[in-house]
Formats: sequence, C-alpha cells, structure tokens
Amino acid sequence: MGGRHRETVTETDIQLTGLIDNELPADERDALLSRLADDPLLRARRDALAAARPAEDAFDLLLQDAPMDRLNAALDIAAAKPANDRGWRRYAAAAVVLLAVVGTAVGFGVGRFAYPEVQVVHGPPENWRVAVADYWGLYTPETLAAIPDDPSQRVTELADASTRLSLDLTPDEVALPGMTLRRTQLLSFNDLPLAQIAYLSDDAGPVAFCIIANGKPDAPLALEERDGWPIAFWNQDGIGYMLIGKLPDETLQALAESLDARVS
Repeated sequence: MGGRHRETVTETDIQLTGLIDNELPADERDALLSRLADDPLLRARRDALAAARPAEDAFDLLLQDAPMDRLNAALDIAAAKPANDRGWRRYAAAAVVLLAVVGTAVGFGVGRFAYPEVQVVHGPPENWRVAVADYWGLYTPETLAAIPDDPSQRVTELADASTRLSLDLTPDEVALPGMTLRRTQLLSFNDLPLAQIAYLSDDAGPVAFCIIANGKPDAPLALEERDGWPIAFWNQDGIGYMLIGKLPDETLQALAESLDARVS
C-alpha cells in the first residue's frame, strides 16, 4: 500500500469520459468543447483519460478483475444510481480509468495485465495534422454558432496569433468566400505555437485554417484525409499550414491556394 494514494473522481472527469465515449448531450458537449479550447490543463486531463480508456468489449472484463475494495471506494456516488443509467456507466468508466492512471492493478492503457487481448492505447499523436483532425472532429455547427459575433474581437484574436507566429494576419487576409470567421484560438502542439482560425460554412459546417511554427522545410501544397476529414497542407519559411473541412477536393485546394498566396 505504501505511499500510493487514491485519486477522486470529479464531475469534470465524468463529463470528459462522456465526451470521449460520445455519450454527452449536445449542450453539455458544446459547453465542454468551449472549455477545452481555452484550458490546456483540461485538455491534458482529457488526453490522459482517453489514453487510458480500454476497448469497449474489455470494459466488463476489467470491472470483474479490478481490485474491488479500492474501486468500490471510488464508486460511492455511483452506487446510488440505477445500473442502466448511462451517467452511472460514465462514472464507473471514469473511476476505472483513474485507477489505471494512478498505477493500480487494473492496468488497461498502460499494458496487458490479466487480459493480453486488451488493446494498449498509445499517447498523443506525433503529427500535428492528426491531432487537429482528431480534435476538430468534435466540433459541430452549433459549437461555432454559439460564439458571439464580435468583429473587434476577431481582429484582436488575429493580432495575438500574428505576434506568436510572426505573421501579419488580418480578417481580410484570412477571409474565405461563403464562410463566416467565428474565432481564432492560440493553442500549442509539442510546445510549438499553433493558431486555429475557425469558420462556419452553411454548406460545409465547421472549417479551420491552422498555422503552426514548426521550423520545417518548405513543402508544396498537398491533399490528404484524416479521420474522414479532407485536409490541404503545405509548409513555407518554417511555418506549417493546413485547411480542414468537409469540402470537395477541388474547392479545398482552391481555397488553400488562395490562403497560400495571401498569408504564406
């Protein structure tokens, strides 16, 4: 037992687990996505929980094999809820994940303990486009539509991004036809500054133009698909660019070429 402590399951952990399992109601999901966009510590917590999630078919096996005395202590609140309550299942999942995170014998996400067939889940992706595609897949039109339409705020956000990336970004320079500029966020990937410029399109839904100071050599514009998201990407003068959205290839390429000419 010697120095190992038990970590409390919080309501935020329950919500994050529900987001990972795609079980949150739309209003809770959108509110949590907004928090994640602005809180790097919360994103790190989500990533830790996601990395420790077991395969769905291993959930019941893991509960059977878990050290029940410690697990039951973490499920005090859940014990009062009916077994068919999805919220209870999220709470139980969060508790099991937390036991894995603090190094208990449950062991999913950190190796194969009692069940070799359980999939080992790896950590965050190394490729920044993979990370963006994974994160962008959580956005809905409602996520962006809920952001107040404030042109002066958009100018301020772009100015902050310009400073971090040593670029000159203005609403005119990043404008895309048929799309409304909704927000620019300053993020980070592997300690590299990353700007995400979000648009809302009536036809395509959420679209993002992302810029990262990656220091990599020039690379011509190319197209790819990740997690079902079409992507156009290129590199110029140590800066990486990508445009992501549910757009036809020819439209995506034309828009990317336009941004390349104005921003790169």
